[in-house]
Order: sequence, then structure tokens, then C-alpha cells
Amino acid sequence: MALSANTITRTRASCTAGTSVLPTIIIPDNCHTIVFLSREASGGDTILIGQGTAGGAIADNGTATALTAGAALTLSVGYLSERIDSLQDLIYDCDANTANCDITYLCHAGQS
Repeated sequence: MALSANTITRTRASCTAGTSVLPTIIIPDNCHTIVFLSREASGGDTILIGQGTAGGAIADNGTATALTAGAALTLSVGYLSERIDSLQDLIYDCDANTANCDITYLCHAGQS
């Protein structure tokens, strides 16, 4: 899988309601923390974070992580060798209109 040569790797997931997407950069193997930031300043647009195949809607029924407008979330997921699964299938959707989720991966060059 991919390794990041940087301590901080940034990407974005831009979604339209009902169509889940993958981020531009999938979490590299040597990254241990993910920071999510909803770029929506206000309003009802909530970003939904789930696992699966991109393309369909992510159900807003408590099975996905919801990130409201302007909110941030940090997940410590460990390096690839410590994760329960690879997290290569993290997908993003929104519950209304369109939304942008900025994603920052914190990485370590000597781990994977």
C-alpha cells in the first residue's frame, strides 16, 4: 500500500447528498491519526463518514459518523499494522445539498 513521505498529508472529500465519495488521497499505511473538518460554515449540511463502496448514499441512521457544519473530529486509528482493518474504504456523503470535508492524516516516516 501507499506510504506518506510527509508528517502531515492533507486531502478533501467533496460530496453531493446521496452520492458517497472517496477522498482524493486514501489514508497512507504509515499514518496513525485522522482529523476531519467540516468546511460548512453553517446550515443543515451534515457530513456522513462510513465504510463501504463509494457511489451510493450513506444512511443517516446512526451507523455512520456524523460531522455537523463547522465541526471537527480526531480519530486515532494506529498505523496499518495496528488497525483492525486498512480503512481504505472510508467514504463520505452529506445529508443535504453539497459539503466539503477537509481530511488531515498525521504520519510517521518510519512506521507502517
